[in-house]
Amino acid sequence: MTNSTSTPTLTGIIGDRVGATAMNRRTFMAAGAAVGVASAVQVRLGTRPAGAATSPTGRMVVVYLRGGQDHLSVTVPFTESAYYDQRPTIAIPDSAVLDLDGTFGFHPVMTGLHSLYQAGQVGVVVAAGNPAGNRSHFVAQDLSELGADEYPDDGQGWVARHLGGAVSGESFRAVSMGDLVASSLRGYPALAVSSLDTFGLGGRSGLTAGREDLFRMLYYGDEPIERLGHQALDAAGAASTLTGSTEVDPLRRQFADLAVLLEADLGIEVATVDIGGWDTHGPMGTASAGDMRNLLGVLDVSLSDFIADLDQRGQDDVTVVVMTEFGRRVEENGSGGTDHGWGSAMLVLGSGVVGGVHGTWPGIDPATVAPRFDVPVTTDFRDVLGEVASSVLGTDPASLFPDHTAQPVGVMV
Repeated sequence: MTNSTSTPTLTGIIGDRVGATAMNRRTFMAAGAAVGVASAVQVRLGTRPAGAATSPTGRMVVVYLRGGQDHLSVTVPFTESAYYDQRPTIAIPDSAVLDLDGTFGFHPVMTGLHSLYQAGQVGVVVAAGNPAGNRSHFVAQDLSELGADEYPDDGQGWVARHLGGAVSGESFRAVSMGDLVASSLRGYPALAVSSLDTFGLGGRSGLTAGREDLFRMLYYGDEPIERLGHQALDAAGAASTLTGSTEVDPLRRQFADLAVLLEADLGIEVATVDIGGWDTHGPMGTASAGDMRNLLGVLDVSLSDFIADLDQRGQDDVTVVVMTEFGRRVEENGSGGTDHGWGSAMLVLGSGVVGGVHGTWPGIDPATVAPRFDVPVTTDFRDVLGEVASSVLGTDPASLFPDHTAQPVGVMV
């Protein structure tokens, strides 16, 4: 079962009850839009951390594959006999992979991403991960979103450290597409947008914008909760003229709505998208059918369509990072699946990316992966995130990862 560590949010623009006695601050934040604040972190509004960026050069989208995505199904080491020896039923035949560099290949269903790779817009970082090596979904997701190999004292998400606490005039600086705000934004009052069509004043209740003055009165003052209330109203007003996607599939709708938000130039610096289902203990299937092909097919279409949508809208300053909490074991299990492992593959997409395969590949022969049969980690995930954040957001990686000295891996121009 995939476990999400997204933080609880103060959700909504208006409550479901319409009687005047029901209109209080809690019911205001009960439906429609969302402003997220982690309960364990005190948000100091109006401050920014030392080393944070003041003039981002682009926008960043972080796509999190929840459940522990299998490195060796995304980037197949098709020249290694050990790969086929340890995966007798689920290995991708070398004749079927989409070649990347003569050593690795994409899963054959990943045609859209392969085309982007051939155009130099995809960087693949092999053997990436958290040196902590924790294989608990809950802990590993927390640590990766906090940008740490152990729980930090500040409890903040790594993206929130870039954003600081400034709110005024910046309602859309950080957005999570979905019902919950990602833990990487913990400590910053970010927005959660499950759908543009239901985001805004009224939400599920059907109340109209004519009630806005009343709700602003409910949040009169300058306390943090009152400023958050006004932030939600300001965000609703800014998005009120936008047309959301009609996609039925929630994931495709989230990516389509995100493209609309990015084109609208509302001040987004960072957005997050979650894709679940990657805890593949059960039968993964083969190159031509099964759960892994289906999962990677959805990922491929979602990302390649999103990039195409951005290109069509002229939004060429967006960089996408794809990550997961840990990889899977090299050897398949008795169910034809894979159990929790360590090293994973990270993807970076965009026009500012240095295309190709990056990182140091340790190999997966039995002597290298013993005793747990995990892909070893040779690139700290924070090195990838730090390089992207530095290039795209203009921020000092030291302010994002105070307990780690990030080393660039060469994935950004």
